[in-house]
Amino acid sequence: MPCCTTCKSPAANPSVEKKFNKKVEVVADPGASEGDRAQFAEWWIKLQIWVKANWDAFANDFEVATAVLSQLKGPVVGQYAQVRLQECYTAGVWPTWDDLKKEIEKYFKPQAERDWACQQMCSFKQGNMRTDDYVTRFLALSIQGGLGNEHAVELLERNVNPRIAEQIYLQDTRNKNLALAAEEVQ
Repeated sequence: MPCCTTCKSPAANPSVEKKFNKKVEVVADPGASEGDRAQFAEWWIKLQIWVKANWDAFANDFEVATAVLSQLKGPVVGQYAQVRLQECYTAGVWPTWDDLKKEIEKYFKPQAERDWACQQMCSFKQGNMRTDDYVTRFLALSIQGGLGNEHAVELLERNVNPRIAEQIYLQDTRNKNLALAAEEVQ
């Protein structure tokens, strides 16, 4: 039933509302990024999936940009969002979703990924994992985290299976080069 004779559009389209609500249930709103750079990468991918899942609920660039920018909180990302919202509002021009993604990634993603990788390396213990699998994952985190050689070797020795670390020390084969230290561990 139309809301009026002029626009001939339905007064309420329950299928749109139902679709939006259904998708929100399937893909949970990731909430706000509170400025923790180590958690940014995880939050960012969840937010992108949420936007994609709810794409039909956004009418235009304004709605997408305000939905995304209003989720950025904390002293650094929150300040960026506040300034960016003010710029867009004043100019009356809102970025497309693709442009906004590029802009946010340019400012926050690289450092966030390094912080996340460093955080992972500090707590990444071998446990019962196969040694070659552990070393491969550790080296990947080391590259992503951009850690210095000495610090990475120290973390590798500290977090590898204690029996392996003990053998390295007993055989006096400790190496300060990460690539060589990784070979010794294997």
